[in-house]
Amino acid sequence: MVDIKNFGQTIMEYDLVKYEFDFGFTFPREYKEFLKSVNGGIPTPNKFDLSKKEKEGLVLNVLYGVGVEKNYNVFYILKGLKKSLSSSWIPIGEVEGGGLVCLGVEGDKFENIYFWDKKEGERAEDGKNFFLVAENFEGFLNSIYE
Repeated sequence: MVDIKNFGQTIMEYDLVKYEFDFGFTFPREYKEFLKSVNGGIPTPNKFDLSKKEKEGLVLNVLYGVGVEKNYNVFYILKGLKKSLSSSWIPIGEVEGGGLVCLGVEGDKFENIYFWDKKEGERAEDGKNFFLVAENFEGFLNSIYE
């Protein structure tokens, strides 16, 4: 079970609906519930693997929130990635070494969790630097280990 030391700022359903409208997507239910109850923070334990074990023991530094300090804010981070990340994805966490955990918000990858092995200026490309971690947010949280 993952414990999240949150940022101390709660978010309400109507705030999430407004963000969804403004950015033109819908959060998956599990992630929306996470935001309403925890709204991002520092996870313990914090390691995870890619679904096909291409990489193991990745360290999750933080899960982003909404309406929190800009360095940990989903939407602030998203705005900075417009040229590198398809609109089908939002960044939801930061991995040690500069990678990001991303959540599918539309299409056939809706609610899938991917790891983006991000390099400066490099676009996310499935199979090259963008890898499946879990089928959904709950599966992702359940895969985190010590």
